[in-house]
Amino acid sequence: MAYTLQPAQVKDAEVITDIFQQAFAHDHIMSYMKPNVPKEIKWEHTVRLFRGWLEQGDIYGARFTKAVENETGNIVAFSRWVYPVKLTPEQAKEKQEKEENREPPPEGANVELTNTFFEQIFAGRKKWVDPEKTFLLHILAVHPSYQRRGLGALLIAPGLEAADRAGAQTYIEASPSGLGLYLKHGWEPVDEMVIDMRPHGGKEIARHKYLMREPHAPNKLEHGRTLTS
Repeated sequence: MAYTLQPAQVKDAEVITDIFQQAFAHDHIMSYMKPNVPKEIKWEHTVRLFRGWLEQGDIYGARFTKAVENETGNIVAFSRWVYPVKLTPEQAKEKQEKEENREPPPEGANVELTNTFFEQIFAGRKKWVDPEKTFLLHILAVHPSYQRRGLGALLIAPGLEAADRAGAQTYIEASPSGLGLYLKHGWEPVDEMVIDMRPHGGKEIARHKYLMREPHAPNKLEHGRTLTS
């Protein structure tokens, strides 16, 4: 089956939301963030989030890409990269205001867990990401019916190629399900998020690896190296 990469558009927000929700339905952290939120409320909240990002375009360095199945024309996966960008003082102020005034979690969400998760995410980015130099792979999601078909590698390739041309590092927060793909493409663990999920209904201490890839890093599997978590 063949696929084509295309820029995602505002009109794709609902399809992208569906892919995102299905891809992360069983995530060991995100699946506990909105346990008591009605399905339709959760859906509308996530659609607004993605529509807002898509409406911003690339003003803050974002590159929203969809993978389209050629035979059906269906969107089956997407990625959101954030490329390095030097903002004007006005743009930086506007960006900060949008982040500070972002929509709060809907009623019924686990606010404590949500805040803990994003506090660690933003602390990691502050420590490891230089917005004017570092490429950030923000989101990569593949519809469950299309996983293990090479779509993840297809969607990360443009960002890695751009980073290599710029001689720049690439950063990502990796869930356990995506860790192998990222290690295969040259990312290395530099830090991690640690959250005890037991107070939130889980059964374990959850970990998200923070990974950094140096420019022109080799594919580990192609060079006979063993992947470890």
